[in-house]
Amino acid sequence: MLTEYKREGQEWVLRVFIDHPDGVTLDHCGQATHLVADALEENDPIATAYRIEVSSPGVDRPLVKLADFERFLSERVFVKTHKAFEGSKKFTGTLLACSAESVRVLNEHDQKEVDIPFELISKATLKPILNFS
Repeated sequence: MLTEYKREGQEWVLRVFIDHPDGVTLDHCGQATHLVADALEENDPIATAYRIEVSSPGVDRPLVKLADFERFLSERVFVKTHKAFEGSKKFTGTLLACSAESVRVLNEHDQKEVDIPFELISKATLKPILNFS
């Protein structure tokens, strides 16, 4: 489960992303919404008004933990770093390997493999090519 809490316009939004090996259904989202709302009502950790959204991570799902990267080996990914690494801060390409220290991406820009240290990653997502034809 991933969460995101941020201001959008005039309101705050708490997003909860749930996952399931067989996919996420509307029933899963509904159940999770009730569980999250009940837990927040009981503990009340957020002082301001906010809206709760529960959904699947989607096709461009975030990759956060090592297990996320392991699950999506050979998939197309986007990785952004905190600071320039190997001459860039953004890498898009095939996820070739991962370890506790780094992820290896075949960069589409120059067709070179780059090992990006985990501590430099500020954002990583799947970046599938969607073909609607």
